[in-house]
Amino acid sequence: MKTLKADPGAKRLIESLRNMGYDSSTAIADLVDNSITANASEIYVDILLPKGSTPAAIIIADNGDGMDREELHEAMRFGSNQEYSAGDLGKYGLGLKTASLGQCRTLTVASKAKPKRGSRPRRVYMRWDLDHVYKTDGWDLLIPSDDELQSWENEILNHLVAQDHGTIVLWTNLQETLPLLSDLDIRKQEKFLAHLIDEVSSHLRMVFHRFMQGTVTGRRKLDIHVCGEKLVPWDPFCREEKTKELDIMRLPLVCEDTDGLKVKDTITITPFILPREDEFSSTATWRDASGPRNWNQQQGFYFYRNNRLLQAGGWSRLRAVDEHTKLLRIAVDFTSNLDRAFSINITKMRSRIPPEIREEIANHVGGWAKKARERYDNAPSRSSVSSNKSSHVSIPAHKNTEQTVHKPREIRLGSVTISSNEKLGTIAVSENRKGEIIISIPRNHEFHEIFSIQNENDLRSAYVVMLLLIEAVAKKKVRVSNIPLELLKKIYRQNI
Repeated sequence: MKTLKADPGAKRLIESLRNMGYDSSTAIADLVDNSITANASEIYVDILLPKGSTPAAIIIADNGDGMDREELHEAMRFGSNQEYSAGDLGKYGLGLKTASLGQCRTLTVASKAKPKRGSRPRRVYMRWDLDHVYKTDGWDLLIPSDDELQSWENEILNHLVAQDHGTIVLWTNLQETLPLLSDLDIRKQEKFLAHLIDEVSSHLRMVFHRFMQGTVTGRRKLDIHVCGEKLVPWDPFCREEKTKELDIMRLPLVCEDTDGLKVKDTITITPFILPREDEFSSTATWRDASGPRNWNQQQGFYFYRNNRLLQAGGWSRLRAVDEHTKLLRIAVDFTSNLDRAFSINITKMRSRIPPEIREEIANHVGGWAKKARERYDNAPSRSSVSSNKSSHVSIPAHKNTEQTVHKPREIRLGSVTISSNEKLGTIAVSENRKGEIIISIPRNHEFHEIFSIQNENDLRSAYVVMLLLIEAVAKKKVRVSNIPLELLKKIYRQNI
């Protein structure tokens, strides 16, 4: 039979692929998947505001295995023929392109392969430029040389983390999706940048928490940095707190893969009942445990594909969100062998419970929810909690005098005194004639919890004080010279 080639129009197809539903956080997460597949242990995400000749840009750089010219060419091809092993995070060979071009109009990738015996790999560059594609309606990759790159591009694409080997992805021309990064009002730029950093950080520390904790078998511990800050993994199940882990379920499942072949694998389901607010080690820990979408919306199923979190929370239409069951979170683990059964799409942003096991899981969810509700309902009354907290008095180490709950409570850090003041409506920071700094905290303020700390040299106490002092210095209420920096540094060094 005769055949006739019918190559798709580049302009129309790429424009369609750009609208896959990625936002900045999920797009960056898709590129982090590639870095993990390339065995990276360090990933740096940087978001740059425009400065001088440098435009707004987003950079994702890693120290993975890197790619040579042929490998990079294949990776930049839509629907690349990369073979994925059972533990890899990729799927369709589209993520790098669709995730990136959904956020930018110019995608530049620089990569340097890990040296092999007798070889000295060079860094190679390739670029998708949508303006060029739309003008020619062709599938033409641009291959810039060192001389053709601008000085700011050269600096970015020679990122320190990838000096020996690794890959750097550069997004520029972000005006369509992230216009505020290039806004003429600098204050709007900075405000949006802070919001974007927080959004991206929250998403990455949640999605890749197992890799960052170093609990994934056969993988090195992963460090992710966003704009210079190393992320702390967010464990949805708060296993360092008083979380109750219920009996683990293992359900075998037989399904067809994309080639129509029968696949048999096992799904692991682990229910957790988290502590109540009064059972957490601190208010700050409880607040962090609420997650990016807060407590009620974070209850439910957490789907993990090859240890990478796909979906955080929600009941997959098995039950409704309920305040009384917000402590229940359930890990559902499966491998990429079951992608078709769990309806994994290109963006890897959603999943569903396979119909073959839906009823069995539903039968157990009711019992788990009942136990979660029992823990929620057993909370002590507010008056009891308030009484317990008020009787938990901090006594500074340098004093031997007795203290009662009726007397003002104090914590001293060098020349800084933090005192409890019931008459105030907000925090007050002042400096007396002796150069001593007085911080007064109302009893109903969230920072009042530092008075429940037994040891006045606790790191949490110093951390809260530093936050308040930074704000006071910014508002010119206190002089920097009167802040006991050496003492605070010493406390920090002793507690990390």
